[in-house]
Amino acid sequence: MEMSSNSECFGCGRSGHWVKHCPNASGSRGRGRGRGRGKELFCYRCGDQGHMARDCDQTEDACYNCHRSGHISRDCKEPRKEREQLCYTCGKAGHMARDCDHANEQKCYSCGGFGHIQKLCDKVKCYRCGEIGHVAVHCSKASETNCYNCGKAGHLAKECTIEATA
Repeated sequence: MEMSSNSECFGCGRSGHWVKHCPNASGSRGRGRGRGRGKELFCYRCGDQGHMARDCDQTEDACYNCHRSGHISRDCKEPRKEREQLCYTCGKAGHMARDCDHANEQKCYSCGGFGHIQKLCDKVKCYRCGEIGHVAVHCSKASETNCYNCGKAGHLAKECTIEATA
């Protein structure tokens, strides 16, 4: 399967390959670092970091609190262990996203630049016309869109006067 020119690997952020074939991936089966933006892999079977449930050596699900099998954490008789919160930017413990030193490594899904996220991008891209500088709700080219109900241009389905056929 060939990738389109603007597609990127979810593991490393580079183009030219899929995450399952990522040469920069850590962990087994050629997978990337997991859930984007550098977050560590997390096993839902044993509760440990560094691998995913499908790669876990443990045959039974284990309690996240005491790591023993036979029950889940909400039914655990042991005192609750506080888990350290992880930074949403880099996935590491010890700080919050607003204090992260790795913010310059964040990739914007709107412009493709680094150092900010889409919500904070000053080069916002309109999904309707594809131009940079405004979002679809403020797009002056609304008349160029077609209604999903009747297929005609100039209005949206919620404004359509023709009754939808089911």
